[in-house]
Amino acid sequence: MSTPPTTIPLNPADLEALVRRVVREELVRLLRAPLHSILEDEKHEGPEDPTEDERLLQEALTVLRDYGDKPEAWMSWEDFEAELERAEAAGELPG
Repeated sequence: MSTPPTTIPLNPADLEALVRRVVREELVRLLRAPLHSILEDEKHEGPEDPTEDERLLQEALTVLRDYGDKPEAWMSWEDFEAELERAEAAGELPG
């Protein structure tokens, strides 16, 4: 059986006070919560795979060894996005 709706009259000042209190309490709660980086969030972790972890590490070290001391070989994020957009517009990207 459905319960009939309840109407609670509020004047604008009471409504504003209620909204301000709720927002203030939520901000206080958020500010007290510890900040975590994406690196600390275990939801982003896959299954344990030491072999794959080692392979990825070796690939990263190879890239650093081959290009780390050659700044001209690196690309800024903005340049990368521009190149990606250009390749997409030219139809050079698969599927």
